[in-house]
Amino acid sequence: MKIWRISLAVRSLAAILVLISARVATSRDAVFVVNGQNLHIQTFGEFGPTVVFEAGLGNDSSTWKLIVGPVATFARAVLYDRAGLGQSLPIMIKSPAVTAADVVSNLHGLLAAADIKPPYILIGHSLGGLYVQMFARKYPNEILGVVLLDSASPEAPSELKTRARLEPGSAAYLEEQGIPESNRQVTNGGTFPVVPLTVIAATDHGPFFKEWEPTLMQLQQQLATLSPKATFIVAQDSGHDVQIDRPDTVIDAIRRMAEAAKASRIGR
Repeated sequence: MKIWRISLAVRSLAAILVLISARVATSRDAVFVVNGQNLHIQTFGEFGPTVVFEAGLGNDSSTWKLIVGPVATFARAVLYDRAGLGQSLPIMIKSPAVTAADVVSNLHGLLAAADIKPPYILIGHSLGGLYVQMFARKYPNEILGVVLLDSASPEAPSELKTRARLEPGSAAYLEEQGIPESNRQVTNGGTFPVVPLTVIAATDHGPFFKEWEPTLMQLQQQLATLSPKATFIVAQDSGHDVQIDRPDTVIDAIRRMAEAAKASRIGR
């Protein structure tokens, strides 16, 4: 397992390029009905491997606004909104909780409906990282690689949950209600594929979680053992939203994985 440490000094120029590139990306978007739910999807870029993004708890695809433009210069970037979020409102199917199996079924069906064929590089932030782990376990032959951004772990203690007040019945509330079952589903979901894996760990989760920082780092290190082809990156001084605090780090990790995927295909 390779380990990279990101210093404060490498950010300024890359951050400027991120903002410039994000403005020039054009997109194609559509809404499909999958499993009875309207789901919104956008694609950016024409060439390179297909990179599919999964946002964190209660977040829509706008969380990737600093990432998608630069990624679309070397890959086909796919953003979507889960049920009840962004442009996938309202929630059509009422249920007491949303689980990883639900999310993966919807995403897999959406990609098929949009004619976006595998293989995929999957990018998952926070709870989206747990969903990505489930997708990779369920469809291992469709995966080129996985990037986990301060991802949720099925091994996390129950105390490590959001401090935000979630509105009952909202998408975020239903996703949180489903976390215990999602953890069980991922744990029992089969073997994680032997594919390139990058785990990016944040170091500053705020005052409420200060005493939990060693545990949080340990959980990220454990995630990096899912694949023998893993790289572990510590995003120093980054908050939980690594894609916002350190977009250059995330873009670089995706670029490395995309280049590795291209080299692997050429070598076959």
